[in-house]
Amino acid sequence: MNGCAWTLITAADATGSVIQAGYAIASNYSSPTFVSGRPASLSAVCIEVNQTVSVGDFVPSLQMALERRGIRSDVYNPGTSPAGCEARLVYNASVDYGHRSFSDDPVQYLAVIDLTLIQQGHILVTARYQTGELGVDRFSNASVKLSGMIDKMVVDRTELRPQTIQTSQIN
Repeated sequence: MNGCAWTLITAADATGSVIQAGYAIASNYSSPTFVSGRPASLSAVCIEVNQTVSVGDFVPSLQMALERRGIRSDVYNPGTSPAGCEARLVYNASVDYGHRSFSDDPVQYLAVIDLTLIQQGHILVTARYQTGELGVDRFSNASVKLSGMIDKMVVDRTELRPQTIQTSQIN
């Protein structure tokens, strides 16, 4: 093999590595396509179960995203909203199938997610995630996509907690 061909192979290999790294980073980050309203300052949310969403880790991922922002959550069935709910979170999602790069096997992914926070009958904030055909984050898991949405929808209460100050006395 001559030097020119070796250089081209090395360049192609390096390019492939950069593309793979980009996909790896993108699969760990996601951002909502659309947000309407300002981030809500809440301490607790009741999540209404949507039986039509067939993604098994959807609600647990939603609860973890809220917990990371210091917000407690309870889950309830439609029509049974607990009396003490500060706000309700309703959601809808749909899945699609696609092919990862260099793979012929179809993979299911969350294609569209809609989240709406409602307080006393008024919509506080809504967010929508919608992947495009070429969206590099389309194969991200539910946790990544929902965390990106929740980050834009609610105030981070972990940053609002009072800081404890330690003092010491010198005798």
